[in-house]
Amino acid sequence: MRLILVRHGETVWNAERRLQGHADAPLSDRGVKQARDAAKFFMDGKAPGLVVSSDLSRACHTAELLGFSDFETDPRLREVDLGEWTGRWIEEIETSAKGAYRDWRLGTYTPPQGETWEAFRERVGEAISEVISRAEGDVVIVTHEGVVRAACDLLVGLVPSDLSPIVPAAITIFDITQSAQAYNARLVTFNFAPSPDDLRVPGLDHAPV
Repeated sequence: MRLILVRHGETVWNAERRLQGHADAPLSDRGVKQARDAAKFFMDGKAPGLVVSSDLSRACHTAELLGFSDFETDPRLREVDLGEWTGRWIEEIETSAKGAYRDWRLGTYTPPQGETWEAFRERVGEAISEVISRAEGDVVIVTHEGVVRAACDLLVGLVPSDLSPIVPAAITIFDITQSAQAYNARLVTFNFAPSPDDLRVPGLDHAPV
């Protein structure tokens, strides 16, 4: 089977470089277009056996724009909880706590009252394992950048510091081989963007969650 992860389209807060976490800003006009462009990937292929989305509206709206009218939601597929950073602008954080945002992106820092990388990875792993265990055919998960990064860590051992930022509406694909006791994964595609322009933005921090 294939596990296909799609990050939600750009939101209004993404465009403002404002952090969301569990907050739920709507898709921007650009984000709507990104999701519609990403939908082309699914148009001619075989329909997935299961589609699951984060329960946050930016992911659910993206799933709808991808052409999926019948999908489940799972709160375990939410973005990482950013605690006191929720709703703050990246520039504000970088000014008040130099290096903290970069270290968080690298998986080595937890925002005040926020979710640790280890706890986040555990809840994402539980959700993904459950989806894989009951899937018949390919699976699509519509979710957030942090969840895709956690999946890369869990499934193929790529930690946050190994990964570039994931652009809005980008597609990441794993081949999953299941057995009676466990499953193995192979990364097929990482950060496939609906528009090449989305990959031309430089810098570690260009894709706030």
